[in-house]
Amino acid sequence: MALTPVAATGAPADLDAAERAYRAFMIALGLDADHPTIVDTPRRVAQAGLDLFSGLHGDPVRALGGGEPIEGVYPGPVVVRDIPYSSVCEHHMLPFKGVVSVAYLPDRMLAGIGDFDAMIRVLAARPQMQERLADQIAQTVVDTIGARGVLVVLSAEQACMWARGERTVGSEAYSVSSRGVYDTDPVQRAEARSLIGLHG
Repeated sequence: MALTPVAATGAPADLDAAERAYRAFMIALGLDADHPTIVDTPRRVAQAGLDLFSGLHGDPVRALGGGEPIEGVYPGPVVVRDIPYSSVCEHHMLPFKGVVSVAYLPDRMLAGIGDFDAMIRVLAARPQMQERLADQIAQTVVDTIGARGVLVVLSAEQACMWARGERTVGSEAYSVSSRGVYDTDPVQRAEARSLIGLHG
């Protein structure tokens, strides 16, 4: 399973082309695209796509900010729990949503607590896989503030599971990504997992 992210082509969005393509998609599935309740759906979907994938043109490092310098060694981990997010699974273009919790052990910089939400929104507003999203969040924290350790736990309710196929309703999937001492030191990793609320 490749974790290489989907990239923007650099070309400007063509709403008219997207509208025509979605209308053709509806017709190909046997829908009456001229029915009054869905005649405007292709345009709505095209407009929604701009918002759903707006993160392709965003910079998560800039969203997290440069951080604030600290003197000496910060005494312990910083934990931000249960940040809500929503994204789109790139396999079926169906939504998934959940919460993200981040624990990091600062080095010389502290990130603004509210900036985590902004950074996650940039990364989530792309065609995504939840495993990649967790990994990108962890790497962005390292790239931005140079934390000595980062642990990210991401939960997801996947429409791919409850809206199609066997329609498994109510299940959640979890992805975990770590860097630095939270990847190499079992004691510190266990502490971070406990603070986030992930046991075992």
